[in-house]
Amino acid sequence: MKITNLGNGKIAVDSPYNPVFVKRIKKAGGKWNASNRTWEVDERSIDTVRSIMREVYGQDDLPQELVTVKVTIGDKSLEEWRAPVVLFGRTIASARGRDSGARPGEGVCFEKGGCDSGGSMKNWYTIVRAGSEITIYDVPRLAVEQKLGWKDEYGTFEVVEADDPLAALKAEKEALLKRLAEIEEILNQAK
Repeated sequence: MKITNLGNGKIAVDSPYNPVFVKRIKKAGGKWNASNRTWEVDERSIDTVRSIMREVYGQDDLPQELVTVKVTIGDKSLEEWRAPVVLFGRTIASARGRDSGARPGEGVCFEKGGCDSGGSMKNWYTIVRAGSEITIYDVPRLAVEQKLGWKDEYGTFEVVEADDPLAALKAEKEALLKRLAEIEEILNQAK
């Protein structure tokens, strides 16, 4: 995910598709720019945009500590009506219609089980099969701690701890350096 200052009083927001994000960014004044495939928003709304990103995806454009999550789906399949299945702010599987099948999201690996589509032509579902074992890479730790999009009835999950004990400090340093660069850019534009 990325936020770019366009220099014309607008920022461009590049994020994965999520229907909740679309609804929320529109309420924040966002307009879709099809040629750039980004949302354009008044630059003064950057804090609101970052807040929406954290609430929907569990992260914003600033670097954060990422973890790997192992998920085991219980006895019931996860189904989303005419939408992707999203856990911890990440698309796990998405379908485009009843007969399209479903495909895993980016950075998602089905170790067992899988995903599919079903329902009727007009009322189709994205399905993650019961008993599936899934590895989700690069999940923001904050999204896992908040259990973003997770219900305990879905099954179980565990965080696979990173080998680097300094990962959180490195992510915080990167975030601070990026923010300093943004402030410098704003100050230079004001001159």
